[in-house]
Amino acid sequence: MKTNIALICLLPNYSKNISKLLSDKLDMFYVNVEEMVDFELGDLEHILNTLGERDGRKFIRDSENKIIKNVSNFENTIISINPITMFANRNFDRISKTSYIVYLQIAPKFFKIRAQETADDISESMLNIAFTERDKMYVDRSDIVVNCSSYKTSKAVKKVVSSINSFFKKLNKTRNKKVG
Repeated sequence: MKTNIALICLLPNYSKNISKLLSDKLDMFYVNVEEMVDFELGDLEHILNTLGERDGRKFIRDSENKIIKNVSNFENTIISINPITMFANRNFDRISKTSYIVYLQIAPKFFKIRAQETADDISESMLNIAFTERDKMYVDRSDIVVNCSSYKTSKAVKKVVSSINSFFKKLNKTRNKKVG
């Protein structure tokens, strides 16, 4: 039975902020997978330097997978997770068994701004392709999609709560029809 809500977004810090506020509003626990990985492993650069790029990345991915396996067993929890981590290996299958997946859909311009801040030479067309492909995949694989194009955190939390409520009303109607 699903007792958790996992939030993903093309802007991980945005989903982290929304997740924290949402956990307070819904009186649920909060966990951020990336923070757990950082806490568990410490200095990721040191790991990469010590083990080498390839072995270091494998060690980090394996550690993420173990943490996600544990997190997927939590109950009554809002899980903030980077979508790249979410869709790596079998992580999606693990999380989706116990969590409703909520995709915080943002406007392409916010994705482009963030991508340009973190990478040097990315063309406009590459950004459009990356956004379009990832957005489609996240929409297709999520239980709930919330359009957060306004990007204002307080409005987004209200929209998420409203979308979750609507989702559960529809889900309950469907279940009642099957029982009746």
